[in-house]
Amino acid sequence: MYQNEKTLSGICCDVTNCVHNDGKCCCTASEIHVKNRSSHPEETCCGTFSEV
Repeated sequence: MYQNEKTLSGICCDVTNCVHNDGKCCCTASEIHVKNRSSHPEETCCGTFSEV
């Protein structure tokens, strides 16, 4: 993570293959869009995900 790179406060992410994950479970995206997974309504997925 770059020294001045901002993270989203209160957002913890364990998806390590996302370009927005700083390697410390913090998200560096400017904003996120979260939605429910239709096959597993108790789980959510991040619509901002972008694979490394």
